[in-house]
Amino acid sequence: MSAVIFQVECRETRPGQLVFVTGSHAALGNWSPNMATPLSTNVDTYPWWQSAALSLPAGQVLDYKFTLQSEDRSGSPKWEEGLLNGNRSTVLVADMIVTVRTSWGLPTTQTSTAPLQSHQIGRVMRRTLSESNLARQSEERTLVLMAESSAGTAAAEAPQAQPLAASLAARDQFRRNFSQSLLAALDDNLPEEAKAQEADSEGASSPMRRQARGVSLKHINSFSALSSLAGSEEKNVAREGLGRAQPHYNPQNLGIPVVIVTSEFAPWSKTGGLGLVAASYSYEFPRSGHRTMVVSPMYKHYDGLKPIGEKQVSVNGREETVKYHHLFKEVCDGRGCDCIFVEHSSILKENGGLYNADDGTEYPDNLFRFTLLSLAALEAPLVLEFDGGFTYGEKVVFLANDWQAGLVPLYLCHKYRPNRAHSQARCLYVVHNLGYQGQYHGYNPNHFFGVGNEAAGDLAMGNCINLSKAALICADRVIAVSPNYANEIQTPSGGFGLQDFVRAKAHALRLHGILNGIDDCWNPSKDKHIFYNYSENNFLEGKAVNKKMLQANMGLNEDPHCVLIGFVGRLTWQKGVDVIGSVLPWLMQDTGNGVTGNVQLVMMGNGEKQYAETLNKAEENYPGRICGFVGFDPKVEHQIMAGCDLFLMPSRYEPCGLPQMSAQQYGTLPIVTATGGLKDTVRDISEGPDLATGFHITELHPNKLKEVLYKAAEVVLRRPTEFQCMQRTAMLKDFYWPQAIDEYERHIDFTMNDPPTVRCA
Repeated sequence: MSAVIFQVECRETRPGQLVFVTGSHAALGNWSPNMATPLSTNVDTYPWWQSAALSLPAGQVLDYKFTLQSEDRSGSPKWEEGLLNGNRSTVLVADMIVTVRTSWGLPTTQTSTAPLQSHQIGRVMRRTLSESNLARQSEERTLVLMAESSAGTAAAEAPQAQPLAASLAARDQFRRNFSQSLLAALDDNLPEEAKAQEADSEGASSPMRRQARGVSLKHINSFSALSSLAGSEEKNVAREGLGRAQPHYNPQNLGIPVVIVTSEFAPWSKTGGLGLVAASYSYEFPRSGHRTMVVSPMYKHYDGLKPIGEKQVSVNGREETVKYHHLFKEVCDGRGCDCIFVEHSSILKENGGLYNADDGTEYPDNLFRFTLLSLAALEAPLVLEFDGGFTYGEKVVFLANDWQAGLVPLYLCHKYRPNRAHSQARCLYVVHNLGYQGQYHGYNPNHFFGVGNEAAGDLAMGNCINLSKAALICADRVIAVSPNYANEIQTPSGGFGLQDFVRAKAHALRLHGILNGIDDCWNPSKDKHIFYNYSENNFLEGKAVNKKMLQANMGLNEDPHCVLIGFVGRLTWQKGVDVIGSVLPWLMQDTGNGVTGNVQLVMMGNGEKQYAETLNKAEENYPGRICGFVGFDPKVEHQIMAGCDLFLMPSRYEPCGLPQMSAQQYGTLPIVTATGGLKDTVRDISEGPDLATGFHITELHPNKLKEVLYKAAEVVLRRPTEFQCMQRTAMLKDFYWPQAIDEYERHIDFTMNDPPTVRCA
């Protein structure tokens, strides 16, 4: 082994910026600015910046370059310029510590080496990293105190920021926690409406009308909840044949088990994307090599489970017995996931949804139910025995997902570590949607949770308990479900009153955005649901066949020369359906420009009644040109992806989003609002056809949507070579889970190397 220290003279920084080094090794982020290594300076050493000593394999050439970026890594980095060969390089020498010393933008570099034994290298590295990490944690604690003092101001900022923030802040107390789609009305009468639709459509000429029964969405929050997942065998076969869906990072902590805590776990429970993400975790982490456990509520009596143990936990001053049920889900080569379901009389809900009753109100005991889940999850690796006495032990990584698991980092910080339990464990808190925070009124946190005043302070937000706030403060690392969303939740419009606590985590370099992956079933060369399989090598032929068959099945005019646009989503204000409806007359009118009037639209979804009526009326007004599928069919979703030219996703708010990634795999270019994960995953046409994969709507307004729709349709109709180049670029993008898990593994390594978050004195 060898070690390297980077020193650079740099006067280019502005307040709030750091110098980073990135390069050709994982320790330097593999050229990713988001994973670059920060350098530090102080009043005595400025303008010289220095890195910690980094341990790296000896004998290789290390390419690297310095960048300037804000300390929370938001915004675009400024890369060094003026180097002779574009990059810098140095050779790592065995049993030596190499110090490279240079000045920003100058190609000359001084290199010195000093002999150092391996144990000395380790000690130097630990000391340097420890000092840096402890300093950052001290600064984080100071920023949390500042955030506490300004929490009222932060909460007041949100309603002024944008209509979405105002609407969420004003939600009924009994509807603000469960993850119903943003501002969506419940489909209380959907089964009857669907049956009535089917009855009305008997004998109708439109094939879609005969299929429009759909699926009840009473307890469904997102259409990803209705998507199918490939099974383990199907995934394994797909991974062998798809070169893009492969891991590239070499994890350093595969021996540490991963414990995933989630309120939803597909296929047993799901109301939105969280259930699918948890299911993907349960496949990907065992495949990487981790012993993996998922802990989730047992909402119903699921088949195939075996009792594996029980434990008493204390909630609200009473001892409660939780029972554990186990199912081993094999992934590959004998590896798999221990699926653990927590049973308690309060958790079991044979009727109603996961979080809310049939009338739409939240269950009054939800705080109690998810407190049980968090405590049961923390105890599971300590008390459950597998394979003849094996336990996971206390050195594990918890992945706590959203507010329902927000007490995991709090209890870890304030209960377990002070009592010398889980002292080696770490917790990553995954924010899927900060619009839902777990806010509860009328509870004494000391008594209900059995914690001291400091923990109660971490839970308090105004006059209520806020589980997300406590999780943000106490987690060892916070992961948002896209890089851009990690930036948005630091603002009043995206933080919903918690932005200052998120900023404190970012300042300590403990906040990062990782895109969710798409499932292996989204692959046009293997997809069983589409009419004709194809790849990037024959997509022109494949998409032409799928377009023709989709038009026929949807009751649209079979016209290969029109622009076919698709939409799949819940019919709500959040998804921009009102703006789509407002531009339909313009889009359908032929004014002689050769673009408008030469467009077809197929929309599938359900949700708020007014928007469902918009779809029905649009189909009636423009027969053969608009298909409004009020309902949902997963097979049709795949066919829309394969047959359309463009995919419309004008969301006002989208932490990650999956359809825009799936569409690109099928060569269907997305038109998206530049928000959240949509901005991260779709590259705008302004970047040029060799890089672009779609079209950005910079502001969701009817006139702006018209402008972007016209631009996209015009490219399809008049610049086919450019459009086909963009299609090929999109199809070659890698949005599959191995890339996401690489990032998770990287941050597990960072988190295990950092000291744990300490809140107790």
